Amino acid sequence: MELVFHQPTLPLSNYIELITYYKDYQPGFSMERFLPDGGIDLVVDLTSVTKHIYDNESLTEIQSCNKAWISGMRTEFITIQASAPASEMVVIRFRPGMAWSFVHLPVLEMKDRVIDAELVFGKEILKFREQLLELPVASDKFKLAEEYLLQRIKNHTEVHPAIQYCIGQMQGYPSGNSVKKLAEKTGYSNKHLIAIFGKYAGLAPKQYERVIKFQQVVQLLENKPERVKWSGLALDCGYYDQAHFINEFKNFSGFNPKAYLEARGDFMNYIPVR
Repeated sequence: MELVFHQPTLPLSNYIELITYYKDYQPGFSMERFLPDGGIDLVVDLTSVTKHIYDNESLTEIQSCNKAWISGMRTEFITIQASAPASEMVVIRFRPGMAWSFVHLPVLEMKDRVIDAELVFGKEILKFREQLLELPVASDKFKLAEEYLLQRIKNHTEVHPAIQYCIGQMQGYPSGNSVKKLAEKTGYSNKHLIAIFGKYAGLAPKQYERVIKFQQVVQLLENKPERVKWSGLALDCGYYDQAHFINEFKNFSGFNPKAYLEARGDFMNYIPVR
């Protein structure tokens, strides 16, 4: 398997968190759960093999994906195809609150959805994909991706300061920010803040905060799984009590925290379905 990560340079790094290229990923399972991670991705598939999304309970196919698609912000896990013959993809991760500059539509419309990228970007995304196919090495693909993305935001470089403030507060203190408090700090009414947060960030503020808290737990479990003290972890991450923590964790992952440690895969936020 080839796996390469690329962090764009300025000014694109203000908008794009990471560009990933991988090829020939062949795990020993056919499906995996992808957990809500607070991000939005543009996925460009460099093969002709259709990828599938499955019902979380029955595991029956519910959606097919081809060529390029956008995975919006999620409030629940999604069951996806884990592998395919000769897999090869470029995945572009937008920084929180920055996807709007590229998609040019309210990001909330993509919540819990996987959307054909052609519906958002038009035929240009297919041309971009064809150009990627012509390049043999990852570094050249990254260079082309940066050029394409810079062109895409040429006339849409504005950053909403109130949204970036709210996102920063939630990421730094994921349990101490009510909508009322954030609205007071930004000068907006509660209703207006919720509306513009959804437009730029893709979720309601309270939903986003819940996902960020969940991700804080996932990160801690990733770094120190053998030292977990569940009651202390729950309180440290801002949950009322251990029962609240377990319920929230199960809502986002489908597992209680202990079962998650046994079920998790090699990559954070991905759980093999065996």
